[in-house]
Formats: sequence, structure tokens, C-alpha cells
Amino acid sequence: MTGRFEDVDVNHDVARAMRETVGDKLLVAEHFHDFRPDLQGGGWQGVMNYSGFLRPVWSWLADAGFELDPQIVAARRNGVDTVAAMRTFRGGVPWPHVLHSWLLLDSHDSARFRTVAGSRERQLVGIGMQMTSPGVPMVFAGDELGLEGAWGEDARRTMPWSDPASWDTQLLDEYRTLIALRRSSDALARGGMRYAHVGDDAIAYLREFGDERLLCLASRASHAPLRLSLDALGARELEPVYGASAVVGDGDV
Repeated sequence: MTGRFEDVDVNHDVARAMRETVGDKLLVAEHFHDFRPDLQGGGWQGVMNYSGFLRPVWSWLADAGFELDPQIVAARRNGVDTVAAMRTFRGGVPWPHVLHSWLLLDSHDSARFRTVAGSRERQLVGIGMQMTSPGVPMVFAGDELGLEGAWGEDARRTMPWSDPASWDTQLLDEYRTLIALRRSSDALARGGMRYAHVGDDAIAYLREFGDERLLCLASRASHAPLRLSLDALGARELEPVYGASAVVGDGDV
């Protein structure tokens, strides 16, 4: 909403002026709506990616018992529609802006993702996508401990520093593992992205940079094993680094 009131719109002028002022620093905008037009004006270098990441992930992973807020997510999606939404937003802005935008699963203005997902297992699927997608993962303080909250103000709970017995330590360990994987990988930090499989309950994609290639699989429910061509993946073998195992044979994985 910066620089916008009724029929006045000087958002791009404000963004360019701020960009010039901050110099070689990164200028990221808080943006809750369709950010694509605002990232083409030479000002903002990224956004809080509600539209292109949080909303699609919620629509795919929200527990059936969680009541969706229509101001955030209007309806639940299958994997095909979820990927279509993500690709629409990634394809609508320059690639560096995608890499500079924040990948968030929740914030101080929304429900906590643990409450949205309804379980540690589904929360971990979202965290895995967060740590392996193009952009900058942003963790709202307490998410890593399993903190809950059903709406914005309810999500702003005090960090339970003095009550470690309330922490989901298994979740915390998974966060640490996935963050370490993210920090160790150029492909995850800045690599390209292409999809290897998109189904209702499973999404597989590749992150690639130079000689490094990671195959990532996100599953929201039990599904038949996936069979992918090694030639299509550009690989001869796979080395598991996290999660499920893979079997290679007859040119497939």
C-alpha cells in the first residue's frame, strides 16, 4: 500500500527512491497481495512471499479440520493446482527477485503453520518445501518449537524460553537438519527449479546449479511409489541426503 491512496499511485517512485537510499543493501517489501507488478519497477528487490508460497502451501497442506481464512486462502488445492499457482508467481518476476523474496509459512499476521497443518508430519512437509524452494526461508520465532496459534493475534504467543518441556524437540532437530542442508547447498540457495512429477498428493522437483543437482519430494499423504527416468533427471545414480530412500534400477529411480 506504500505510496497508494485512492487514485494516487506513486509506489514505484517510492520504491526507487528507497532503493537508491539503501545503496547495496537488500530492499524487501511486506506484500500481502499480487506482488508481480510491484517487482517490475526497479525498486523492491523482493517481497514477503504470501501469494506465491504461503497461500499455495496452505491450500495444499492445511488439515481438513482447520477453518481457512478466506482473506488468506479461499479454497483447498490439489498438487497440480498448487504448483500452477507457484509457477505463475515465480514466472511473473525476474529470477533474482524470486531468490531475494522471503519464503514464509506463517507470520505475526496469520495463524501458525503448525495449527494450519494439524500435525508435526504435515508441518515438516511444509518446512521441507520452505528449505528447498527458491527464495529466503523465514522462520517465525517459535515455529521451530511447535508453537501454535489459530489466527494472527493468537499466533503472537510468548516464546516459552523458561518451559523447555513444552518444546517439540523432534521438530527442532528436523529444523536444524533441514537448515544445515539448505546452508550447505548452492543449488538450494540460487539454483534453477524444474518439476519431475506433479500429482494430487506428491510433488517432486529438481534444484540445479553447476554440477549440483538435488531431487526433492514433498508428499501430503500416502501414494503409490513414483517412478522417474534417470535420463530425464540428468542423473545416473542418487545419494539420499534427507528423508525417504530411493531405489535405482533399469534406468529409473
